[in-house]
Amino acid sequence: MNSARAELAAMAAALCDPQRSLASLVGETVQLRQLVERHSRLTMDGQDGLRDGESFLPSGWAISPVQAGLCAREPYRSAAFIQGLALAVRERLAVSGGRPVRVLYAGCGPFALLALPVMAVLDASQVQFAILDVHAETLDYARELIAALDLASHVAEYICADAAAYRMPAGAMPDVIVSETMNTALGKEPQVAILRNLHAQAPAAALLPAAVTVHLGLDRRSPGEPCTDWGRVFALDAEALRAWRHEQGDSLPAASIRLPDVLEQAPRLLTRIRVHGDIILGDHECSLNLPLPLPGKPNLAGGSVLEFRYRLGGQPGLEFRLRLPRTGQGGRM
Repeated sequence: MNSARAELAAMAAALCDPQRSLASLVGETVQLRQLVERHSRLTMDGQDGLRDGESFLPSGWAISPVQAGLCAREPYRSAAFIQGLALAVRERLAVSGGRPVRVLYAGCGPFALLALPVMAVLDASQVQFAILDVHAETLDYARELIAALDLASHVAEYICADAAAYRMPAGAMPDVIVSETMNTALGKEPQVAILRNLHAQAPAAALLPAAVTVHLGLDRRSPGEPCTDWGRVFALDAEALRAWRHEQGDSLPAASIRLPDVLEQAPRLLTRIRVHGDIILGDHECSLNLPLPLPGKPNLAGGSVLEFRYRLGGQPGLEFRLRLPRTGQGGRM
């Protein structure tokens, strides 16, 4: 075991412990981020080249290597996904009959950050990863880092492909699918399209995140107070993916929400993430959970109804039609 892998192993045991709170893992997530940045060729200092290498796909925006690397700087986000992935793999390992658990990591970014601690705490005979990214440069960064950490034996294959169109080999269906290719309120990036494609091929696989729900409500008035929730607008989970199997149009159904008669402030879209089991990312816990204004700055009247749908394609996201007594407005994200 080389020194870098030994350093990783020391923090990985804590990061993969399901009994640890997210707050208690901030120190380990910072150490992990420092470790991967130190051993990667990718330069994260400064903002030059922030968007170099990004792509705009038929299913949404594929962020650049540097943008993907910056996600490692969100402690709660990293801790929740690593802890959830470790738990999902261990659950599948308990019923695998002795074979290694197969994990498809779709959208690995330059560090394959979520996989590294799991590789460090489990043997290659227990878990095997298929590491996928749409950008060859990003995939090369991940491959080199995994090799530098002496973890190459944990990887069955590296795949350069669009995860929203990728066809899995029939004999190597994953037991776990992890994809963190999303933005606030499931806008812009291709998380929905990716999970629709992969879940349709491997419906028995555990999905991470297990559920992403978008609600309509109000932001909190002060730190420590809860956000106001008027109802769920949209959900991305296994149940929804099954329900959408025969949807062929350019959008997916979403809910209609009636606004209160009196609006105290402008409504916000609230994104909540259940990574796995009871591992949750709630309001304001990371950038994905920041309350998002409705698009178009609509002049909303109390008692109006917002009729939502989820738009597919190259600019995915929620859009709405505002039902008023005499006039209508609309917006898109």
